[in-house]
Amino acid sequence: MPARFVATANAFDKGVETVKPAAGVKLIEDWEAELKDTDIPGAKGIAGDLERLKKALSADEPDAEKVKSLVHKLGEATTKIAERADDKVKDKVAELGKALSAA
Repeated sequence: MPARFVATANAFDKGVETVKPAAGVKLIEDWEAELKDTDIPGAKGIAGDLERLKKALSADEPDAEKVKSLVHKLGEATTKIAERADDKVKDKVAELGKALSAA
């Protein structure tokens, strides 16, 4: 499994609600780097939502409802984009979308 999925999958396996904000920001930055050169329709919207989530997590006192809303929005968008992803990561992207939506 590509490294970018391992850290994210581990976070969800352990319970994403237990991830410290700084660790969440690191995961987001890894995904932002992955999406930077992606030309799949929908990727730019996901990148923007990741930036908003990163800012929300970086607040002195993160707003749990705002974070949850952004995570669910990212789940929906990630599930949709999975259909257009490269075949070798399509299933992993779909799994990620489902995990985000369920968080």
